[in-house]
Amino acid sequence: MKQVIVIGGGASGIMAAIASAQGGAVTTLLEAGPKPGRKLLLTGNGRCNLTNLDPQITSVYASSNWDEAQLMIRSVLEQFPVKDTIAFFEKAGLLTAVEHGSYVYPVTGQSASVLDVLLRVMQSLDIKVKYHEEVIAIEKNEASEEESARWNVRTKTWTYHADCVILSCGSRAVPSTGSNGNGYELSRMLGLDVTDVLPGLTAVSCAFLQPDTKAYIPGAGRKNSPAGNAESQASQDPLSAASGTRTTALVKVYADGKAIASEKGQVQFTLNDLSGVVVFNLSRSVVRALHAGCEVMLSLDLLPDLPLSRLEKLIRSLLERFQGITTRKLLAGLVPSRLIPAVIAWHEQSGMSLAEALKDFRLQAIRLRRFDSAQVCVGGVKVTELDPDTLECLSEDLKGIYLTGELIDVDGPCGGYNLQWAWSSGYTAGTHAAKE
Repeated sequence: MKQVIVIGGGASGIMAAIASAQGGAVTTLLEAGPKPGRKLLLTGNGRCNLTNLDPQITSVYASSNWDEAQLMIRSVLEQFPVKDTIAFFEKAGLLTAVEHGSYVYPVTGQSASVLDVLLRVMQSLDIKVKYHEEVIAIEKNEASEEESARWNVRTKTWTYHADCVILSCGSRAVPSTGSNGNGYELSRMLGLDVTDVLPGLTAVSCAFLQPDTKAYIPGAGRKNSPAGNAESQASQDPLSAASGTRTTALVKVYADGKAIASEKGQVQFTLNDLSGVVVFNLSRSVVRALHAGCEVMLSLDLLPDLPLSRLEKLIRSLLERFQGITTRKLLAGLVPSRLIPAVIAWHEQSGMSLAEALKDFRLQAIRLRRFDSAQVCVGGVKVTELDPDTLECLSEDLKGIYLTGELIDVDGPCGGYNLQWAWSSGYTAGTHAAKE
């Protein structure tokens, strides 16, 4: 009977262990921390957005090797599609509900319910779970030819033997949950090609553009402006006054002047960052462009449902009707009050008409927040290292080694997509690892 070891007790690791055990393999899961699923408990703000009913789900993911990744994503999601994910959880005793048209959550509204159900399934399959077992090396078993196990998995305290090893160590995102990037190091030790790993699905630190085109870092003006002098603060740092503002916008990302991504939805201004789900989703494109050395701009259409021609006509009619009205008062009914100083500053400095400034409010992207604020990582083991149908390493020297989840250079937007990748990739690797 096959011996399979799964390294990592996150979403994809748990699913890999379940699929392996269901396939008849003797399965052991090694978790470096004191308990499994710590990051899973945080997903969806503690509510666990399990998956997404998006009919175009395979097209939303990103990778450094897009063409090869598409083949892998399609194959993996076909082997364990969204409908199978929902059926799996319902069969295990977890009912689900749909929100916002396509977001799937447990009816309990608690991510702990998801973890409880998964642990219950693992127990029913007699999966061995070892805690406080951080893997430090994966090595070929050089014992006699009669020894069936191909791999030795070494921790600080023990050496485990396995026919197949599934690496499900996660990424560097949210290190407080134990995600320390150890999986990348183990992958490199095996000789796998790992891309640079960057934070994803997080806020973007932006700068306001001054007339001399030099970026001005938000928040910097607060240190130099007199305490309590709001006008002075706004003049030095136009974005400071906008902190705390939420508004709907169409956000476009430009890298060296070329549009590379866009999304419409609610954005939030903070003292140093632009945040919100829309920005989180676009941050994947932003961080890749910044890492490539591009100048990255964010263009915000602050009135996305109003065409430029109609907005220009509206502004003209307001100016005609209310003679002598100030720009600040004119904008009072168009954008949130805290955002008005920044819009005025951009209008004056850009040379655009007021309508154009509202439809193309630009900020320069400087950097993303660190890994402790990122929901996922961008990058990982290159998809070209793996069989797209089984997630087994292609190298003959690494037969019996499989990868899942965030460790692979595949990432999705907010909304349950990354968890679906975890379920599907875990199921795929576990199923094929268990086969004789």
